Amino acid sequence: MEITSDSIGVIAILIAIFLAIGVYVWQSSRSDARLDRLEAKLEAQGDDLRAEIRLASQRVSDSELEQARLNGVNSVLERHLHTHDVAAD
Repeated sequence: MEITSDSIGVIAILIAIFLAIGVYVWQSSRSDARLDRLEAKLEAQGDDLRAEIRLASQRVSDSELEQARLNGVNSVLERHLHTHDVAAD
């Protein structure tokens, strides 16, 4: 069997096509893995953001509001008490 330059050219073209297909498949799998990592990272960031939003949007309980009001009243009364103490001397 004699190998001619035409058959060598055809074989070279076929090898190049198979190599190109192999490189394409390899790049596609790498790209898919990269996208999977990015999607996982984005999902984790979304979970963190949703948790922060839940914490920020929680309503203050009635007892916390009452305690804050009492603290405010006490701070005003303390200022007035000190003012009267100084004036009485």
